[in-house]
Amino acid sequence: MPATDEDKINELYETVDENLTYLIFSVGKESFAIKTLLVQEIMHSAKIHPLPFVPDYIEGVVNCHGVPFTVVNTLKMSGSQECDIEGGKVLIFKRDDDNFAIHISNIEMFFEPEDKDILSEGIRYKMNIIPFLNADFIEQSMIHDLWEEED
Repeated sequence: MPATDEDKINELYETVDENLTYLIFSVGKESFAIKTLLVQEIMHSAKIHPLPFVPDYIEGVVNCHGVPFTVVNTLKMSGSQECDIEGGKVLIFKRDDDNFAIHISNIEMFFEPEDKDILSEGIRYKMNIIPFLNADFIEQSMIHDLWEEED
């Protein structure tokens, strides 16, 4: 039986050095980088279950091995005009304090940059700077908005 794209990505993910490798992925037309050390899992064709009474950028929850993870659409969060993300790819963050994930468009690659290509604002790749995704900012925005909704 031929390997699926999901199998190939999971196999690649298992062989990377998490301390030196970055995942480059896209959300809509924008690319982002994140240390693989901060990624728990990449789910393909994830079923996102909607939640009522939450900000519209919270798409719902996914079940990842029996644990619910809140799924955020970062395009909607940023107020982008184009906020539909096709497909069910979800990037699950590895965090001790919460369970959340983001809806992503595509996995671009696992990349091991040279030290000179790691900048404060992102990773240099093919003459472009790919910004880091700031999961802490996403978490703080959710907390702020959810508390505001309760008032």
